[in-house]
Amino acid sequence: MTDFLTKYQIIFLGEGYMGANSQIIAIGAVTAALIAGFFSFLNLVISKEQKISEFRQDWINCLRSEIAQYVASIRFIAGANEIWNNDKTPTASTWQDHWKAMQIPYDNAARAFTSICLRLNPDELNSERVDVNKQFLVKLNEVRNLVRKDQYSEATVAADELNDLARPILKEEWNRVKSGERNYRYSRNGAAILLLLALIAVSILLAKQFGG
Repeated sequence: MTDFLTKYQIIFLGEGYMGANSQIIAIGAVTAALIAGFFSFLNLVISKEQKISEFRQDWINCLRSEIAQYVASIRFIAGANEIWNNDKTPTASTWQDHWKAMQIPYDNAARAFTSICLRLNPDELNSERVDVNKQFLVKLNEVRNLVRKDQYSEATVAADELNDLARPILKEEWNRVKSGERNYRYSRNGAAILLLLALIAVSILLAKQFGG
């Protein structure tokens, strides 16, 4: 039956039809393979960049938590020490109680300070981001130095300013999570362009084949 149909096409439609039909099939197969390859590659990129976005979201959550812990610890230390400094009749017993009460906040502040410093890069490649990071880190060190100098009122004010400086950093990272990683955006746009070019190329070849 197949041989009969082939002979029928050759006799009534001509060998040119068979050649054109074979070319169309070949073009379709190549185009389908290219499109499948593009989407497979895009799927790999999306999976990888989605995992990076998840890590970035965890980074944001941890940084927010560490800043909150640091500011809260500084506030507690400043308030408790101001009360202690205003005590006119301190005793050895009250000093021991005060020192015990200070140990956990001091430890929390020191731990949060170190974690925050490790998370932020003062030499960020992004020129706008590097200024924001440096301002934040300068203020972070300022808060610590004020506490060391027993300037607790000033330390509390600086801690509030630290909160304000943290907002642009957290916002920018959140925007990066929402818009997707750079490689994902490039791959997504590149795949769309390549798909469009492939469709245009197929349309031109088909137009030449049947128009000629």
